[in-house]
Amino acid sequence: MFRAGRGLAGMVPRTRAVVAMTTMASRVVATAPRMVASRMMASPAAAPVQWRRGYSVISASPEAEVYHYDQVKRLATHPDPHTVLVDVREPVEYEEGHIPGAVNLPFKSSPGALGLSPDDFLDAFGFNKPDANDLLVFYCLGGVRSTAAEELADTFGYKHRANYVGSWEDWVAHENQSSSA
Repeated sequence: MFRAGRGLAGMVPRTRAVVAMTTMASRVVATAPRMVASRMMASPAAAPVQWRRGYSVISASPEAEVYHYDQVKRLATHPDPHTVLVDVREPVEYEEGHIPGAVNLPFKSSPGALGLSPDDFLDAFGFNKPDANDLLVFYCLGGVRSTAAEELADTFGYKHRANYVGSWEDWVAHENQSSSA
């Protein structure tokens, strides 16, 4: 309750609001509770302070499109110069097999790759850095790393993103099914 002569200190609740932070793939998304006071009457001495809790999102990103096997198969067989199929598994996994036409940008060992300058990127990976206007389609083994990498790409200015959630496991299952038919 507000007490005359104590200013704002009299309005601060005894328990402090805790800031909840969630870290997702090196990107921090925070929601911070805000305490907002409102008085019911004009006289501060007679008015009880009413508290309500509000939340504000500091960062939000647009949803990426979810790709399925048929769409990725079309990319592998008919490449588009403005679409990059990105395998975010580690180089050893990539070398054991990957979707045709995919480039390897390992998420765990090189999470900041898309933040490099074009020259540094070329030196590190041996191919040109994707343009920020290109569509990046991410995949991994089962969809976990690709989801994190796709969200991280947004923080580097890549707004055209997609995620092949089925990833390598789905690709292999479909390719094996079609080869045995």
